[in-house]
Amino acid sequence: MKKYNYILSLFASIFILHVVSRAQQLPISTNYILTNYAYNPAVAGSMPHAVATINYRNQWVGFTDAPKSYMVSLHSSVGKQKKVGLGVLVSSDNTGLLGKTSGYLTFAYHIKLNKTYKLGLGVSVGMIQYRIKLYDAKVADTGDDLLTGNLLSNNVFDSNGGLYLYSDKLFFGVSIYQYLGNAITWKDSKSTLSPHFYSTLGYTFKVSKTISVQPSALLKFNNPTPLQPEFSLRGLYKKIFWVGGSYRMNDAVSALVGFTIKDKLNIGYSYDFPISKIRTYTSGSHEIVLSYHFIKAKKKLNADEVELNDIDNSIKSKLKKQNEEGTK
Repeated sequence: MKKYNYILSLFASIFILHVVSRAQQLPISTNYILTNYAYNPAVAGSMPHAVATINYRNQWVGFTDAPKSYMVSLHSSVGKQKKVGLGVLVSSDNTGLLGKTSGYLTFAYHIKLNKTYKLGLGVSVGMIQYRIKLYDAKVADTGDDLLTGNLLSNNVFDSNGGLYLYSDKLFFGVSIYQYLGNAITWKDSKSTLSPHFYSTLGYTFKVSKTISVQPSALLKFNNPTPLQPEFSLRGLYKKIFWVGGSYRMNDAVSALVGFTIKDKLNIGYSYDFPISKIRTYTSGSHEIVLSYHFIKAKKKLNADEVELNDIDNSIKSKLKKQNEEGTK
């Protein structure tokens, strides 16, 4: 029994160290422009239509038991006025014997500040499950039944919140994750979910009729780890193709490329080349994102409807002109 308690404490300690070391990087996504809902619950409902996203990240390729992350999300505005946003996000992270799965439901409310800008306020609530897969452990004593087919797991309630200021060209967001600081309790040890903060900022500059440039930044902080900024630059051609680069301080430089098909399906890929000491052990990290926008097709008007629409617009223009002249 003492042997079992020792092993349990050892795995729990390793797991907690894993949580702490990765807390600042949750969630990790080089394509944070496409996965912005994962960084801020206030993004839910910021589009006039539903958005579904799938993200897969294979980190530190070549490194034994390196992290692999999966994320699926769906968010949409609801109601005629498009003020309320709802969303759901499920993610999974696996590193060797350690695993984490989380699921959140989101509510957001959007306020129109003026003709250009809107402000979203959002909160998400959910559960996180942590796992230690003892059945995959390689042990010296293969006859120990206590280490055969066992899975240690723990569930904890969590909540995240944020605000999101946005327009057709600009976005700015601030969010805090795990702000409740709930406890993770194991048999012989205890830790807490550490709050971590995110801030995003980006602007799209129109260079010509076909080319736009979009600089952006992501800032991450989780005490006591240092502040980690990430800077990205994308060049977009006719809103159907983009290419760019990214720099994550003291971690990696990245190449970005992507396509948009029929204004609905976005396909993004990134390759991270590590610049930290871990570059000796890995060739880099790969990430792919699929994002689908459920945009309703515009109704096609027949010839009679087009003619009536033109007459209606002409009448409205004349009335507007008469009103303007009458007020002078």
